[in-house]
Amino acid sequence: MLFAGCKIDAQHFSVINFAHTEVLVDDINQLVSSKVLHIAASDIAITKVTDFSQAEGVFFEINSQETINECIEIIKKIRLNNQLSCIFILVTHTKSFSGINFYIAGADHCLKLPSNSLEKKRLLSQTLKSSHWILPVQLYLDRTRLLLCSATSKLEISYTEMTIIDALIQAPEHILSQDNIAKTLDPNIIFYDPRALEKTISRLRTKIKKTYNLELIISVRAYGYRLRRGTIFR
Repeated sequence: MLFAGCKIDAQHFSVINFAHTEVLVDDINQLVSSKVLHIAASDIAITKVTDFSQAEGVFFEINSQETINECIEIIKKIRLNNQLSCIFILVTHTKSFSGINFYIAGADHCLKLPSNSLEKKRLLSQTLKSSHWILPVQLYLDRTRLLLCSATSKLEISYTEMTIIDALIQAPEHILSQDNIAKTLDPNIIFYDPRALEKTISRLRTKIKKTYNLELIISVRAYGYRLRRGTIFR
């Protein structure tokens, strides 16, 4: 029983796991080397008194439509004082799913997991390995000289490309709709060609991938784009 003022100390756990399915819980435990705190669905109320500030990775399983709003509220709470944690949304139900609201709340990866157990574990492993948690990369945006820099190399970018990256850096949870990106490029715009904007961002993503072997700008289906968290210094 939890008493008023009681606080769950999660500081000794770098990973918090909200998965419900036993197999998925086991997969996460095997794939991460850190100490995992598992919070079962029946114990979800303890999140109101849980300290998430030190969590490096957080996993949510979405196995029904009813869990969506609850998970979004927990993600928002995490982001109040932890901007670096890597948050994974793992969808295991068979109905159609959109990750837009999770990304807007602050999630980093939304995966619709396949039913095959081996494919499920493979997808989760690949996503973990490429995440900012497991594969940290540090870049710096030089707005004056129009450069995207690492410690060892520099990538020349256009003013438009710099503006797009800068807008994503400044955006809440680093996600913007296509409309908002277009308005950032031209505040007086009324109509724009979505295909032209997509081509501009596609070229930028290709340049970054070629130089840094990194997916820095990620598409959010039916919405816009998000920036890889914790990668570019403000």
